[in-house]
Amino acid sequence: MQKQRILSFLLAGMLAFSLLGVSGAATDDDAGEYKEELDALSSRYDELEAQQKAITEQINKTKSEKDKYLLQKKELDNQIYSVRQQIGVLSDKITLLEGHIAEKEDELQQQNEEIEENYELLKKRLRVMYKAGNASVLGLVLGAEDFSEFLTRGQVASRVAKHDQELIEEMRRKVAEIEETKAAIEADKSDLEGSKSQQAAKQTQLAGQIADTQDQIQDITALEQDYLANKAAIDKQMKEVQAEVDAIYSKIKSVGEYEGGIMLWPVEGYQTVTSDYGWRFGGTDFHTGIDIARLNARGEGIYGKPIRAASDGTVVFTQTTYTYGRGYGIYLIIDHGGGISTLYGHTCGLNVRLGDKVKRGQTIAFVGSTGWSTGPHLHFEVRVNGAYTNPWPYLR
Repeated sequence: MQKQRILSFLLAGMLAFSLLGVSGAATDDDAGEYKEELDALSSRYDELEAQQKAITEQINKTKSEKDKYLLQKKELDNQIYSVRQQIGVLSDKITLLEGHIAEKEDELQQQNEEIEENYELLKKRLRVMYKAGNASVLGLVLGAEDFSEFLTRGQVASRVAKHDQELIEEMRRKVAEIEETKAAIEADKSDLEGSKSQQAAKQTQLAGQIADTQDQIQDITALEQDYLANKAAIDKQMKEVQAEVDAIYSKIKSVGEYEGGIMLWPVEGYQTVTSDYGWRFGGTDFHTGIDIARLNARGEGIYGKPIRAASDGTVVFTQTTYTYGRGYGIYLIIDHGGGISTLYGHTCGLNVRLGDKVKRGQTIAFVGSTGWSTGPHLHFEVRVNGAYTNPWPYLR
């Protein structure tokens, strides 16, 4: 019986020692950083959802149907842009969750494999201990020739037992950590499924909002009437906008030589130019680019359609917020080298970020009606060393 008790205790100690070889869980710093990033994404999504509700409440408060229609048209870009941002936030969250789940599942798999390996090692050590007789730790106690020697050897065994007990406690702690990791994985999986459902709902919402805009076209007559009726105020505003753009360009340093050749038409399938480069509105307003709008050959509206990079380059400026009725709205600038750049205005959302390297034909944004606009269209500019120029020689 004495042999069995000591053997059982030593087996527990060796098992604990073996399990201590298992790789530890992620550090507290890693876990904290992951939680902070996850919480930040969730908070950003909630902020965007609150913006959506505020816009809807504002529209519902309007008394007349006419006012409601005008406000809906005005806020549609805001809503679509917000939904696009929500979809982007959910995509980032899904990527983060999937990466964390995969990492933890790999960690658990590795732990299980190491436990199996250590179990096999333990069995080999037991066989060696059995064959070693008095040379084993077991023999240290049971091989004593008299009671005095037994007590001396017992003190040694007691110290070994105390150490084994500490190992057992450490083993229990690590097993608890593994269980916590498993629980965290299940929580992440639940969050992941919820995020995917939210994203699918937002994709459906976005498709419906874009469908609501498909019958809208840029009303150049309305734009002219607005300009002539408010010429002084609009001229003042446009001078301010151009001064802001000039200040932006003054900070842009073109890199390399221009090797793009003829530029790619920025909105595939939509060839109608509703407002050309140069003087318009009876010679009262100078238009610094071309406006691409209308329907394509299949009768589809241009709103939400992909905007393509006209040539290879670097995104050197992005404007992601806007004031209704003012300037280019949501827009970006791409440097193509040699002092040549392109500007894409009135978008409903960007698909690239500041500093991104883009390729000719890459989707960089989506056609919208933000800023001073009376309908969905793309305002496209070519500038040389910051000065606007006729884009047609670069397009054909």
